[in-house]
Amino acid sequence: MHNRAWRRLGMASAVGLAVAPMGARAGEPASFAIPAGPLKAAATAFALQGRVSIDLGVARECGLSPGFSGRADLDAALKALLRGTGCEARLVAPRAYKILPSAAPPPRAPAAPAFQDRAEAPPPLSELVIVATRRLALADRLAYSVSALDERAAAAQGVHDAGDLALTVPSMTVTNLGPGRDKVILRGLSDGPLTGQTQSMVGIYLDDVRLTYNAPDPDLLMVDMGQVEVLRGPQGALYGAGSLGGVLQLTTHRPDPEAFDAWTSLSASATHGGKAGGLASAMINMPLLEGRAAARLVGYVERQGGYIDDLGQGRSDVNGARRSGVRLSAQVQLGTDWTAEAGVTSQAINSKDTQYAERDVGPYARRGRIAEPHDNDFLEVHVGARGAFLGQDAKLTLAAVRHDLSSRYDASAAPPVPVPLGAATAFDDSDHVGAVVAEASLASRPAGWMQWQVGAFLARTRQGRDGVIVLADQPATPLARERRRDVLGEAALFGEAIGDLGRGWSLTLGGRLFATRSEASSHATAGGASALFRDAQSYVGFAPKVVVSFAPSASTLVYVQAAEGYRSGGFNTALIPSQAFDTAGGEPQRRYGGDELWSYEAGVKTSWMGGRLRLRVASFLASWKDIQSDQLLPSGLPYTANLGDGRDIGLEFEGSYVNDGLRLNANFLLDNPELETVNAAFPGRKDFGLAGVPKGSASLAASYAWSVGRGWRASADARAAYVGHSRLSFDGATAPSMGGYATTRLAARLWSDRLSLGLAADNLFDSAGDTFAYGNPFTVRLSRQSTPQRPRTISLELRARY
Repeated sequence: MHNRAWRRLGMASAVGLAVAPMGARAGEPASFAIPAGPLKAAATAFALQGRVSIDLGVARECGLSPGFSGRADLDAALKALLRGTGCEARLVAPRAYKILPSAAPPPRAPAAPAFQDRAEAPPPLSELVIVATRRLALADRLAYSVSALDERAAAAQGVHDAGDLALTVPSMTVTNLGPGRDKVILRGLSDGPLTGQTQSMVGIYLDDVRLTYNAPDPDLLMVDMGQVEVLRGPQGALYGAGSLGGVLQLTTHRPDPEAFDAWTSLSASATHGGKAGGLASAMINMPLLEGRAAARLVGYVERQGGYIDDLGQGRSDVNGARRSGVRLSAQVQLGTDWTAEAGVTSQAINSKDTQYAERDVGPYARRGRIAEPHDNDFLEVHVGARGAFLGQDAKLTLAAVRHDLSSRYDASAAPPVPVPLGAATAFDDSDHVGAVVAEASLASRPAGWMQWQVGAFLARTRQGRDGVIVLADQPATPLARERRRDVLGEAALFGEAIGDLGRGWSLTLGGRLFATRSEASSHATAGGASALFRDAQSYVGFAPKVVVSFAPSASTLVYVQAAEGYRSGGFNTALIPSQAFDTAGGEPQRRYGGDELWSYEAGVKTSWMGGRLRLRVASFLASWKDIQSDQLLPSGLPYTANLGDGRDIGLEFEGSYVNDGLRLNANFLLDNPELETVNAAFPGRKDFGLAGVPKGSASLAASYAWSVGRGWRASADARAAYVGHSRLSFDGATAPSMGGYATTRLAARLWSDRLSLGLAADNLFDSAGDTFAYGNPFTVRLSRQSTPQRPRTISLELRARY
């Protein structure tokens, strides 16, 4: 990514805010492969493959569908499916159909084709096909709390990464340590702000591949993503360990073997009081082998301008960052029933310095001795196949993931080992994670009274972590060093069955039988002393899930569910050989235990006004035992503890209204995450609640699109979000307050079939709210750290499709 071509592409980004990518219009053809059979099954497959909403209505009473395979627009494909069934379809809303008996009167002809006199708005949630449940399903028929944004909606709301996404969907929080260093938190279920040995709270997936284990979110730039989904609540039954809070699913556009496609995008941004930034991205889709194969290549280079000044070093705008990446995917049709696919995703993030400030110095300033750079290199390679096996849908995936991270922290103010008086001291931390993951699953096709899926999972993860204390001017002479190596093996069998009990009732039973084995070894040296450690442990368990749902009508779904999530235990080691473990009534302990979480949820999904108004409400209670959390020793070095037991009770709401080109969205979360019992060895305070998550958040968004004539369309978008107050940590001695801020965005776009021009403004009122009261582990107890919002930023994007 650092060759001359990418440098030229990065320089070109100076002339061009990635706003809405131009997706396919409703009238454009799509590819379908729908077998003959009951109309209910055929219509469901049509909705999933065509990404539309369909009310099955009287589909059970219709005859058999002849099926349809090929490329056609929505109306033509649906007409072919209905041929000879005695039923027909009526368009009841944009991209929404209802099945009716053929005797029903035909709909009145519209005055003009819809897409000629109004611009296409992003589809409502119900029209999106959800994949995070490992089974394709329409969002409004899922008995789960799930939010999804397709490519157009995400771009209109300025969603480029997980941090942006958290401002648009309910119950999602992302820490703000810096690019490639953050944790994703769902529904207030937080184990603290630090990333260390504990496994992630939220499973992050790119298509079918798990991206993280105990590393931070790799922060992939959401370029050419078909859809982004947030599935809340523990997902241990289908996803295993590391999904206590839920799953973040990134779904890319698959290669299209039917048509050539390409686009380029150039954007530039200016930040008040900071440096300029920009983004250059491009995509090309190439059909191969006469339509039997295709390849899709995506690349991007982004520069984020800095806005934090380090007065101690005499440098301004120190926190600039560069993010570059490439994604290549390919697929080939193997006969009539199977498709093979392969792909690679690579991204590199290089941050020049950290982005925290010290409140006593200024809202955008601090005093440091040395720079604190961070590098984050991510690589994922996979091969897979999907097709028909025993008359059902089979999927096989084999993937390898490599994640390399390195960070430097300024330890001059409080070095953890003796150093010469006043010496500039650094703590260098490098983490290298490699994983090989294999998964096979078999799912029933959408016909009959029961749907099911079963699967097997294997993974082996190796992690090497090196921590070094050095004098800044003598980096080759460590004062203290620890080399730690971990190996984790995982195996699991999982399954789920959904039974139609009749009269609108449905029962879902699922579970995961799993076994893990972890091994750890460490060698620490300092001042002539050394310490060796080696140990291993195994864990076997079962994570169940139960869901009961009732659909009194085609527009309403009521459900209750109970599900479990879990994480395995592990080992504490130390950079300082003299560190004591297992002291009576104290921390750290050499071993920390696993934790488990049970979640109980009740929800309602309903639509009104012919589907234009859609509402989702869910209440939940989470009971969390033996909470794992990464914490700091008095020296500033990390360790892991079981803090105690906690719970979270809450209410979340999500609503949307769509009418022609107008779209309104609103969501909020009200919850009370708290510690119920505290480990006597840990100096926590129950009244602080769970660390790093607010007790309330909300957002509003509005979008309007219209035709301006001569093939051009325009849109205007607005968004406002509020993040409530929270505490940084569980530590009774160090728990600064943060949050209590609002974010705002305005955007406008003008586009045609080939060109798009967008303008946006973020943080309109130039607020400096504290998004994260942490930046350096060695001075967090000595100074009032804060991470202010990026100052007001104006962005411009030019995009062309070929």
